Amino acid sequence: MDKSAYLARKQSLDRESLHYKRENTCYTCFWLEELCLCPLIEPFATDTRFVILMHPKEAKTEKLGTGRICRAALLNSEIIVGIDFTKDPKVNAIIEAPQNHCLVLYPGENSLNISTQDVSPLTQSKNSGRKLVVFLIDGTWTCAKKMMTQSRNIRGLPRVSFSASHESIFEIKQQPAVYCLSTLESIHFFLTEADRVGLESLPAKPQDNLIRVFKFMIDFMLKCARDPDKKGYRRSTGGYTSKTSRKLRKKSGGRSIILLD
Repeated sequence: MDKSAYLARKQSLDRESLHYKRENTCYTCFWLEELCLCPLIEPFATDTRFVILMHPKEAKTEKLGTGRICRAALLNSEIIVGIDFTKDPKVNAIIEAPQNHCLVLYPGENSLNISTQDVSPLTQSKNSGRKLVVFLIDGTWTCAKKMMTQSRNIRGLPRVSFSASHESIFEIKQQPAVYCLSTLESIHFFLTEADRVGLESLPAKPQDNLIRVFKFMIDFMLKCARDPDKKGYRRSTGGYTSKTSRKLRKKSGGRSIILLD
């Protein structure tokens, strides 16, 4: 392309850009401002402090993540972005603080299941004045396993888990196993069980607002996914497919998607 042709094309693109409407983003829920979820979110306090360890991919490119919604709803929470937190000064300061009792919400054989097991050690720690701090890994299960593997400080924490009463309702995404839940669902289940066993006091069940916002988000995404006029409509696969009709990819080598104890 010669110089005159290049300049003519540049001028044409510049004229087209004048008609482009820049879409603003809400930097709380990370949705477009016109679709902002924040008016639906009802922030609430918890005794437990939640530290969401977010994978950079989740922070920068993932548009369906729920970690940001949890941060907006949970007054006693924060997000720290990274992969290997072994030398992260902020994470280590939280872990090393004597007033904190730190746990990581992650499944495993040696994980304390607050739905079925004795939680008196946690109750005694809380009654002694220590703050329960729960770390969560926010990323795909493959990314979460890598983060747990590399972060020796997080890997060394006691694990806590729960028994979910149903599978994930995140229908637009295909989970790799029946026990896999989104970050939002995991926090909701944990708080519900923690309230039941006395680790939290949430008689009004404010955590249920998380699910209401989540369902609104899912319904909107499904509506967009099923609309053939939308740019992202999956024409090559015949459009949006239901969760039950999808085929799961085979696990490579039968490896576990979680980091075992």
